[in-house]
Amino acid sequence: MDELTRYLESGLFRPYVLWICSKSAISGTDFLNVERTHDHVLSPGKLYPVLHQLTRDGLLKEEMRIEHGKVHKYYRTTSKGMKSLEALRSDLGPPMKRFLLDWLRPSAGGI
Repeated sequence: MDELTRYLESGLFRPYVLWICSKSAISGTDFLNVERTHDHVLSPGKLYPVLHQLTRDGLLKEEMRIEHGKVHKYYRTTSKGMKSLEALRSDLGPPMKRFLLDWLRPSAGGI
């Protein structure tokens, strides 16, 4: 993986985790499995510290569920976390938004 790719992914990782957890409650294991289906190898050592920090910050909440006789933690974005995501969306300036939209759009043959 290119250095610039790693830098971008590390900067977007926390908002990405909040966004995924805003869709529905998800366990860490399920999160890792979903990433694998998209050919993105994500280690538990990268994911779980972020889940725990976002929980400590009040941006995620944990839900304990018993499945197959074991306790599993599911994470869901809190209202504070949703407000943070919305603030991020509105705080990004127009040039950054234009960059992200243009860059992620399939290429139309040049810049």
